[in-house]
Amino acid sequence: MRNPYQRKAASNIQKSTSSAKDQYIQFIQTIVSQTKLYVLYDEGWALCSTPSGQQTLAVWQTKGLAQLLIKDHWEHYQVQDVGLASFIEEMLPYIRQRQTHLSINLTPEGQNVLVSGEKFILDLKTYLYQLYLTEPALFENNRLPLPRKIRLNNK
Repeated sequence: MRNPYQRKAASNIQKSTSSAKDQYIQFIQTIVSQTKLYVLYDEGWALCSTPSGQQTLAVWQTKGLAQLLIKDHWEHYQVQDVGLASFIEEMLPYIRQRQTHLSINLTPEGQNVLVSGEKFILDLKTYLYQLYLTEPALFENNRLPLPRKIRLNNK
């Protein structure tokens, strides 16, 4: 007799692969719309690593998601919001210089979306540029950083 759940599990694997891209796009859209993102901080940012040992900075799009990780070795950390402009101007250059990845929306189960600092800033700038073309009023009063001011090179 065939297992009726086997086919469904295979389709879920395909969905999770495509949903990682969707989660990444949603993360960028969310942090731009709220002009901030969340990190854990306790005398330094909450860092984790990939199975291969690559260092990553954990970032979240909501405070509630970040709070789920305040336990075990991060029990003394506090959730801090970081303005989008500060993140772009101060944190991303450091992340790119150190070749650190971003661990987006890390869950207690260890699921996340990993992206390099280089790819993230390129995708963020592209999204901001598209948004600027369709809704330039959002960039008035420095609510959002102008895409042309985001530097892609490290110099």
